[in-house]
Amino acid sequence: TRLEDGRAADKSLRANEALPKGTVLSGSFSCGKGGETIERLAALALMSVSSLGGGRTRGAGACQIKVEGFESETPGSLLRSLCSVPVEFPSLSGSYTESGEVGGEVKALRLEFHAESPVCLPVHPVGGGNVITSGYAIAGTAVMGTLLNLLSEGDSELASACYRSPKFRCYPLLPVPEEGSDGCIPLLVSNTHKISKLPQGEQLRHLFGDTMIPDEDLSPDYHWQKRSAHISMKGASGMLIVGSKSAPIGLLRDSEIPRYYSAHGVVNGSGEKSDNLYTMESVCVKSFAGIVILPSVAAERLLETLGDGRQVSFGKAKTTQGNGVLKARVWAGFEDLEHEYPQVEKLRDRLFIVQSPIVYDADASASTREVMAGVLRDGGWGELEKESVLTGVLFGWNRLRLDGQINGTEQVKAKRVIMPGSVFLLKAPLADLKTKLTEGLGSDRRGGYGAVMPHPMFATELCHLRKEVPEKRFAKAGENPVYCGYRLHNENGGRLSPSQIARLMRCVQISIEEARDFLNRQKSDRPEPIWECWKGVYGTLEDYLRRYGKSEMEQMLRVWHDLEIVR
Repeated sequence: TRLEDGRAADKSLRANEALPKGTVLSGSFSCGKGGETIERLAALALMSVSSLGGGRTRGAGACQIKVEGFESETPGSLLRSLCSVPVEFPSLSGSYTESGEVGGEVKALRLEFHAESPVCLPVHPVGGGNVITSGYAIAGTAVMGTLLNLLSEGDSELASACYRSPKFRCYPLLPVPEEGSDGCIPLLVSNTHKISKLPQGEQLRHLFGDTMIPDEDLSPDYHWQKRSAHISMKGASGMLIVGSKSAPIGLLRDSEIPRYYSAHGVVNGSGEKSDNLYTMESVCVKSFAGIVILPSVAAERLLETLGDGRQVSFGKAKTTQGNGVLKARVWAGFEDLEHEYPQVEKLRDRLFIVQSPIVYDADASASTREVMAGVLRDGGWGELEKESVLTGVLFGWNRLRLDGQINGTEQVKAKRVIMPGSVFLLKAPLADLKTKLTEGLGSDRRGGYGAVMPHPMFATELCHLRKEVPEKRFAKAGENPVYCGYRLHNENGGRLSPSQIARLMRCVQISIEEARDFLNRQKSDRPEPIWECWKGVYGTLEDYLRRYGKSEMEQMLRVWHDLEIVR
């Protein structure tokens, strides 16, 4: 090996890891346009693959790909059928008004994105660094671009008119609990939000709130700052999960969102830095939700296009991750915004929270109060009474906005913005709330920025991405899976290796039946020396597989596996 970097020397022997013969892999393919023609082309391309991976010239990687629905076809028959029929794709131009303008009423839709793989949502420009850090919000600009692409499939003129319309407003897609969140709307919060540390009996209505809201503006039951006097409160950021009127508002903390890290090797030219290693962070969230406000004619077309769900992808490395299904339905709550949050009679239609960056053109030396007051004045929102605003700089890639580029590239100039999570209070209630929310705030609203929402005030419970499963209690300490793992370690006596235990654990992860079959094969089908290794723990494992479920067995085997590693 090379001492300077630990890599294998050129032309030296090395080991390769490979999948065993007979391994079955499965996947899916989806495409929004082309119908049966695209399906047959995709089937032809897949069924023409005869080998995968490395070492193919030496006979490795031979495979056969089968496509559901085309079992009776061969590559030759598919090719003949495609050559005999002219390829016709749907027209991208549709029937729409000659003026290219969208009129009439607006409609709000609730969007749901069900991720099928991790999603990388970079929070910093990807450039010279070798670490990609992911946030957890799918930006409104990304949602906007995806929806416009879907609309353009059937009517490109409608998509263009929708993009130009001030009645088109996309909000970010944010994580929501996987269960019990049907119809809820998540709102991004941060900055001035705190978790109460009141005594146990007084927290019911004061779990989470905004320190910018004075007690005198709230109903007496919500005077939480007065009750929390001289008690330190912990800052928190995340999402407020707002459901129906009868449902409590919940806090989903961003610290609960699981992350997935992957490392990648990159060869870039020659010299000292020809080999590079970079890491990429992604979020492992199953369900996202958000809203879009758009002209009714476009909303109806979008609902028709999405149907029961369409495959889309978000984030970085979309060819390998960030994939999922996007759905939409009418959001009834949009018609009842003026009547939400009864605890804030004095603040109704006055207190708002920023959901996507607001682009502003004020001088760089202006204070945050001056910036916010100017943005509100320019948008016709009235006078500012109080604010808690954080500003920043936004720059990077944006293929939707083709103006304002740097030297003709797709990289747009930096923008000064008011950051999401900022809060502002108006001196007087906002008139025509729905129209103002649709139009948004700031100087670059058409680019997908400037989305705000009424402030939901207090959360009265904590939410979790997954439903918490109560810890199973065992009548005796000896029945706990951790103790059982110790017992297997003692009975094994070092005969079975960690890799053999790991193989059993993989079978358990599939099913208990698969684990039983694997264990029985060690007795009936394997050579005598292999059976001798399993013989000492066979009876105990057989008993455990009969009494315990998958989660307990996996916990048990994990303890046993780790103990064998350090034996």
